[in-house]
Amino acid sequence: MATDTGEGYGVPSTDPSSGVTLAQLKVIISYLGWRDTSTNGAAAKIRFLNQVVWTIASLVPWPEFLKRDGSQAIVSGTDEYTLSETGIDKLGIVTRSDNTLPLDECSLEEWKADKVSLAYTGTPSRYAVDKTVASGVTSIKMLLFPNPTASDTLYYSYYRKPVEMVNDSDICDFPESRMWLVENALEYIMAGSDKATHSVFSLHDPQFMQKVYSAMGDARGSYLPIKTKPARAKTNNRIRDNYWQVTS
Repeated sequence: MATDTGEGYGVPSTDPSSGVTLAQLKVIISYLGWRDTSTNGAAAKIRFLNQVVWTIASLVPWPEFLKRDGSQAIVSGTDEYTLSETGIDKLGIVTRSDNTLPLDECSLEEWKADKVSLAYTGTPSRYAVDKTVASGVTSIKMLLFPNPTASDTLYYSYYRKPVEMVNDSDICDFPESRMWLVENALEYIMAGSDKATHSVFSLHDPQFMQKVYSAMGDARGSYLPIKTKPARAKTNNRIRDNYWQVTS
């Protein structure tokens, strides 16, 4: 049975090497009616295109942005860790190296309250996430409870944001097979009657979401990592293990 090692699952995090470029997307929205060619307008055009791609990526769990190759070494006495990966949108499953059952996620407020009032130490069973943004780069800090009393390694899956496009030669970090959805999104937004109030978030409308679900249905299911639970004695189960029907 394969063991979670933090490597070899999901899609590699390398930037795309081929596909539709930022320059090509600029041409598309020019045809659709973008007329501001000033310096500020050029910067706004790039920002707009990135926002469209980021918004589409956030609408459903696209498999291309799901990975399972994140890992974090932990040591005794330290319960706060800043993850090395950047561009993380949200965390998925978090497990310890000696346990395939995921840690429970709690709110930042719950973690702070328990840290002060309980001050437990032991093997971490819960975690909270503290997300910060500096100079446009998102960082994720994982906060563990109880405070670890031994060295270990945590493995986690996470959703990442598409790579930001800056230069004309940059390639849109979205599968070429579904670039039709990006083009449809641009048409949907630019077709609004009030050109001064185009909203990227109109992509949440049911009319556009039908296209999103259609594209999601064509996504390759083989991208998705499979989480398995090995056989184990029921005497070692927690209450929620029985709920998940972990069998021996």
